[in-house]
Amino acid sequence: MAEVAVAAYAVGEVIETTAQVGVAAYLISKPTMPLKATFTQIATSSEDKTRLSLCRADHTLSVVGDKAFIFGGETASGKVASNDIHVVNLGSKDKPEPDYSIIPAVPDVGDGKVPVPRKKHAACAFNVCVAVFGGIGEDNSVIDEDSTVWLYNTSKCAWETLKPANTTASAPKARSDASLFNNHNNLVLYGGRDADGTALHDVWCFDYVENTWTQQPDAPVSTPNAAVADGFLHIITGADNMSSDVHSLQLPAKGKDKDLEQHSWQTVPFPTNPLTPGPRPRIGGGLIHVTTGYGRNYLTYLFGARQPSGAEPSSTEKPPTASNEPTYWSDIWTYQIPSSSPEAKVTTSLSDVIKPAKIKDKIRNALGYDSGEHSWCEVDVLPPADLDAVAGKVHPGPRGFFGCDVMEDGRTLVMWGGVNAKGEKEGDGWTIKLE
Repeated sequence: MAEVAVAAYAVGEVIETTAQVGVAAYLISKPTMPLKATFTQIATSSEDKTRLSLCRADHTLSVVGDKAFIFGGETASGKVASNDIHVVNLGSKDKPEPDYSIIPAVPDVGDGKVPVPRKKHAACAFNVCVAVFGGIGEDNSVIDEDSTVWLYNTSKCAWETLKPANTTASAPKARSDASLFNNHNNLVLYGGRDADGTALHDVWCFDYVENTWTQQPDAPVSTPNAAVADGFLHIITGADNMSSDVHSLQLPAKGKDKDLEQHSWQTVPFPTNPLTPGPRPRIGGGLIHVTTGYGRNYLTYLFGARQPSGAEPSSTEKPPTASNEPTYWSDIWTYQIPSSSPEAKVTTSLSDVIKPAKIKDKIRNALGYDSGEHSWCEVDVLPPADLDAVAGKVHPGPRGFFGCDVMEDGRTLVMWGGVNAKGEKEGDGWTIKLE
């Protein structure tokens, strides 16, 4: 409550004129949603029959610095992609670096190993590396690597491994379709499917310093829709078209005693109907944490395929369709999650005082305004600034099973490939800037 008292005092001290009161009322009452999205096509590739083809699905895209690293997946010819890394430069065109390059798989040390080709694996950016776990190999079976995490070091352009220090300790089993995240420089692994195809809902944290896996409370359900934001693991589930749930688990804090009592899962239900709009249940979509600054946090839920009841997520078959129902979605939704705590600073500017989202939300609640927390809103898509200068498509269109991540600014998404509404694999890349 101290931060609220300080904010209220600062606002009271600064507001001295009717004009300032008007500015304050506007800033406090201004809604936090909907966000607006601008699409830009950054690259496109033509379909070919080789395993290097970038027309693919069930792959991963991880952003490290100003580059997107594409790994694995299944190509348009139905083959598992090679274990080469595809790098797309997202930075300034003025930089003397190639816009696109292919880097063959080489080990960090002379006698080291490299990951075998795979699809439906989990990956995330991890410091200067891309971390990879699990997946399905060329024989169409789940790859068992004794809970090993592969690290592609982007500064060395080479592969290394993270293996548990104690091979007899508990560790996650082999799996595909899992989710992997970086949480304060430690890894979080959630869910997926085991070698028998059974859906998993376990949660594991890997300590990068101690090289140990620690199991966290199991999630209430298994779902491919997961994201980590501000120290929480969030998953979204939907059993029907009228309601869904957001489940959240607070993860162990960095440097805290691992023997402390674990946190429990919290569930927030939300309706999805014409009176209370929300995203329809889906598979093969993207769920990514974004921030618009000053601690304002959202889960961005984009695209994906219509979720058939009880079906296993698959990019090889089109979801069964019903009358007036699309098979793939092209919409984007944001779910506003609690704001991050602001950093303490001295200011005499009214706008600076009430810009930190957490303080702003508490003032809103005190004044009777809706902060927007725990609510959904569909993103408004803006047309390109210069339609005459745009060549080709202006929107990816409906699709699922693509690779996606967020850039360092926290608000620009990058996506590549996937399966379109015709069941064809795409080979284009896009940025989606949210504001």
